[in-house]
Amino acid sequence: MVRLTLHHLMRERGISAYALSRATGLSYPSAYRMSRPAGTFGRLHADTLERLCEFFQLQPGELLHWTPGGPNGRTGGNGRKGRPRSP
Repeated sequence: MVRLTLHHLMRERGISAYALSRATGLSYPSAYRMSRPAGTFGRLHADTLERLCEFFQLQPGELLHWTPGGPNGRTGGNGRKGRPRSP
């Protein structure tokens, strides 16, 4: 499962969801949802990711954390049905 690390970054830097929304142009509800401690999110548009990278001056990989096993207990695969992709 992929999670956002915004909560940790914001806590370290003393940034509120309101300040994040004002500085990035994101709506307050969006900034608030993305800054929850669990780090879960639905969709993350490239534009939103770019705004966050610009604000925090980080690479996208520094805003995301991946752990094996998805929300349904899946542990891998290529996300496609049928035969595995050949090398």
